[in-house]
Amino acid sequence: MILIPELSTVLILTPRTGSETLRRALLAEYPKAVQIYRHMEADGVPQGYDSWRRIGVVRNPVDRLWSLYKFLGVINGPHDPAFIRAMRESAEREFSDWALSNEVVFTSPYDRTDRGRFWPEFCVRHPLPENRKSQRIYIRPDLGTEWWTFDDLESLADELGVQLTHKRNATGESHVAPLSPEAAAYIDRVHRWDF
Repeated sequence: MILIPELSTVLILTPRTGSETLRRALLAEYPKAVQIYRHMEADGVPQGYDSWRRIGVVRNPVDRLWSLYKFLGVINGPHDPAFIRAMRESAEREFSDWALSNEVVFTSPYDRTDRGRFWPEFCVRHPLPENRKSQRIYIRPDLGTEWWTFDDLESLADELGVQLTHKRNATGESHVAPLSPEAAAYIDRVHRWDF
């Protein structure tokens, strides 16, 4: 979640919807903008900012889950080693199986090694595995959040007055693995709003 005082706007950063690219562009363009949470949902907007415009991006759920699944297999960077290990291990199975039965929560502020560490920037109100978490939970259109499609990311950037110059995709371009009928039906049921 990024607060952009210059625009009186809150950007909801749903995982694997171009949020990193958009985040970098906004923080570079607006010096007063601040990221307070990485993937907080719209119902977690802090009091005082809840009257600001809220926006978020929605991506085809199969494409988004495939992107996340691929990302989990290569995740690296400045994350806690226990987090990296848990994410990678969660994706050590076929995509259909992961989509149906993954139980590992992607965004959580709690230590995965029981050492009592806490990362407040990773707070969320609904800590669910992403394969079970519709983008509607992030966006909350019932709270007035505007949503843009992933295909309209450039248009959203124009609307916000930024250029998406830092496009990067850690998983590269790849075709979505075929889904089993059970996995396809599950995604259709759980992520129906996302379509």
